[in-house]
Amino acid sequence: MSSLGIDYGGTDTKLVLVSTDGEMIDQTVVPSGPLDELADSVRGFVATARDAPTGFAVTIAGTLDPATGVVGRAANMSWLDGTRPAETLASALGIPGRAVQDGEAAALAEARLGAGRGSDDVFVIALGTGIAGAHVVDGAVRKGAHGAAGEIGHLAVAGNGVRCSCGQTGCLETAIGGTKIADRWRDRGGSVPQGATALDVVRAAEAGDGPARAAFDAAAHALGRGILELSALLDPALIVVGGGLSRSARWTVEPAVDVARADATFHTIPEVRLATLGVWAGARGAALLAP
Repeated sequence: MSSLGIDYGGTDTKLVLVSTDGEMIDQTVVPSGPLDELADSVRGFVATARDAPTGFAVTIAGTLDPATGVVGRAANMSWLDGTRPAETLASALGIPGRAVQDGEAAALAEARLGAGRGSDDVFVIALGTGIAGAHVVDGAVRKGAHGAAGEIGHLAVAGNGVRCSCGQTGCLETAIGGTKIADRWRDRGGSVPQGATALDVVRAAEAGDGPARAAFDAAAHALGRGILELSALLDPALIVVGGGLSRSARWTVEPAVDVARADATFHTIPEVRLATLGVWAGARGAALLAP
């Protein structure tokens, strides 16, 4: 028996078949498109796979009503707005399915199968365009009373006075999220190329660029304060950090942990590990959530 995980992205979609113990049986990447095209791609994958799935889950990068399965808004896949993608795919594939948020799926996979394996209390942070977080306890994501738990990106720890997209100022996301760190590089007088990304800031910092290094110092300090607040509020046994900027741990994760430990008073700063599942975390987590 196996479960199918569908990580439905704006550019491509990752498909995995996962055994009952969470190990991958087969995997592939297909172009993303409307649901009817996705269903055709999934049928082709399943037809040649070594095991037939009994159920699936599909990730949604956007707002999702967990009770109805209706997508509120998917910023990069507007064709999903107002639809029930799991219902459509279930009808096309002939197996039961459900829709889940992409961040929840990736966090669950890292906690249960990746860097958090073996711990029953893991907080997963994803350093991407935004800064997402999820608290996984006893193998399940704790979403909070209103489904908004884990929003570490909107802890006001940056102290930079920059207004966040959420309306607050000084959110962690304004210091380290995606292109925001390039903006902070520019604020410090850096020679920032048009359309600069976090990777450009990394390259500049590694080349000795002072403003780029200052931007990373501020970002790492904000992340460290975020870890400190997490420790005070949740006291997790383990923190796992993934996402694109975690691959530049020298400039982000490592100094952030140093900040958290240096500033700790009553806090117990847990072990902090780098995520291990990479781009397959979402698909593997979706398979874990399949009915």
